[in-house]
Amino acid sequence: MNVGIMCGSYSGTIDTLNDNNTIAELVTRRPYNIVMGSGESGSMGQVKEIVRANKRKLIVVGNPFELVRSHADEKIPVNSTFERTAKIYEKSDAILVLTGGTGTLSEFMAFLNNKIETKDEKPLIVYNENGNFKEILADLENRKKAGLIDDSYSLYFKVARNINDLAVFLQEAEEKFARKMAKTGGKAI
Repeated sequence: MNVGIMCGSYSGTIDTLNDNNTIAELVTRRPYNIVMGSGESGSMGQVKEIVRANKRKLIVVGNPFELVRSHADEKIPVNSTFERTAKIYEKSDAILVLTGGTGTLSEFMAFLNNKIETKDEKPLIVYNENGNFKEILADLENRKKAGLIDDSYSLYFKVARNINDLAVFLQEAEEKFARKMAKTGGKAI
């Protein structure tokens, strides 16, 4: 199963780095391939080091300049951040959104909007133990109350409030992936 991990290319606070690293350790204990943008700095760089240390396949998506500097098992070239977001979504069987900056927020919103429009059942998980998405989740709720988005928006993603929630949601995603593979004879569709 390919798990997309979205996180920042800036370092953020020590708490952010520690949280994202702890989550990367949890995720890489499972036999997942990891899909990420091609940046090698900040939290994203540290998560990739954990992926490599735990010998998981790393698939990166980015512009050709970034790909040259990236150490990955598979490199997928794209021409823009819009293409990168779409390709990460396409290559992932489940997506985990960790603390990050505007790029991470943009990716989450793009993934959510795509899921709402297409009714895609691909798991989308937001990690929010320290409340880093509190304002974003509140804004979505306010938009629902204002009639700007459908009441069902929250059905398209799960919020992990701690590491135990995350473990459960990843297990559910893995089981869903296994059912899909069994149904398609082991072929990704």
